[in-house]
Amino acid sequence: MTAVESLGASASFQLMASDIDSRVLETASRGIYRAENLKGVSTERLHRFFLRGRSANSGMVRVKPELRRMVDFLNVNLIAGDWPFRETFDIVFCRNVMIYFDAPTQRRVLERIHQVMRPGGLLFVGHAENFSDSRDLFALKGKTVYERQ
Repeated sequence: MTAVESLGASASFQLMASDIDSRVLETASRGIYRAENLKGVSTERLHRFFLRGRSANSGMVRVKPELRRMVDFLNVNLIAGDWPFRETFDIVFCRNVMIYFDAPTQRRVLERIHQVMRPGGLLFVGHAENFSDSRDLFALKGKTVYERQ
């Protein structure tokens, strides 16, 4: 939603969402949610980006197809195997994931993220995550934003 609002619906961009859990990816790719779970979403955004369920689907909302088509959902294990990414990223959100890894594993994942990002790209992380030991890869730009070196 933010990308469409910032860049425009006709802008050329593609979003990739990844998780290790295929059930999470299936739920996200369907784009169907209980309306009550979107209480923090403005009325304007609800009208612009969601369809309301009717009859048996009353109380549910679905992400509009034109928005869903902008997102590819991929099953990715951050620490094992080859990553399916073939192009470099401008922005990566890896929020509240690294806190589950020890320092050497965090470093390996950061090195992998570094490889798939363009120089100057931005990495957004969670508030509890700190990568000061990886200044050679990413420079801190804000509380939770790093720039790829």
